[in-house]
Amino acid sequence: MINKIIIGYDGSEHAKAAIEFLKTLEEFKKAELHVVTVVDFTQLYSYGVDIPQSVYESIKKHNEEMLKNAVNEIKAAGGNSIGVMLEGSPADAILEYAQKINADMIVVGSRGLSTFRGLLLGSVSAKLVRESKIPVLVVKKQQK
Repeated sequence: MINKIIIGYDGSEHAKAAIEFLKTLEEFKKAELHVVTVVDFTQLYSYGVDIPQSVYESIKKHNEEMLKNAVNEIKAAGGNSIGVMLEGSPADAILEYAQKINADMIVVGSRGLSTFRGLLLGSVSAKLVRESKIPVLVVKKQQK
């Protein structure tokens, strides 16, 4: 039985499609849904870039609002959802969080709002599929 599902969420159309698809599954109303967004400053830190506190706070506020909207949408559709903001490399942070809460499944969109680095090293969804010890559902956004 699937009791805890992590939804990797970055506000992209692909992430929104993942939530829409999840709404069609029986587990949607039964499971505890953790909407997770990850703030990734690791690349900047590796170059010694110091991020001003105002920029950090602005990004944090934007992500909190994005999470709140996603959580409210899920709750309005009958799901049990909480929002979680993490920092670090997105795939690594999601995998670590999944282990921490003993998640049963991870759901992500096929593409997100990743950096150029993601194009070179592989996408978040691909890394999750490769390294996760639990099932990962990668949802493709339907083309219209």
